[in-house]
Amino acid sequence: MILIVILRLVNKLKTIFFVIDKPIHGNVCSQEFLDIALMAAAFDLHVIVLFEGDGVNALLKNQQPETLGLKQVSPVLSALSIYDINEVLVEKESMELWRLSPEQFVIPVTSVPRVELSQQLNSADVVFSF
Repeated sequence: MILIVILRLVNKLKTIFFVIDKPIHGNVCSQEFLDIALMAAAFDLHVIVLFEGDGVNALLKNQQPETLGLKQVSPVLSALSIYDINEVLVEKESMELWRLSPEQFVIPVTSVPRVELSQQLNSADVVFSF
């Protein structure tokens, strides 16, 4: 359904934000959400992915979800740059809450304060949240 909306708006969109604020491992919907971001980028849309809240933990290196029978998400995260999704943002306050730094993540990210994210989200043409 989301992909249909994206495709209908292809000629009208400038920026699509995908906000991930929930744990990503063990949830098929979250993996599909990332797939939708990749598909949107494949249609030459400007895609920005934002991790905040519990979602920042999806970015951590050396996770082993397969030991729990879950699918590894890091290959999909690594594919973001291949699809020209070069703006991967992390809410600074969420990183501080979890005591994380960008060096701990599997992909390069930009840490952005909540107040600035609010402004960026308000200027986006479409915002999808998982």
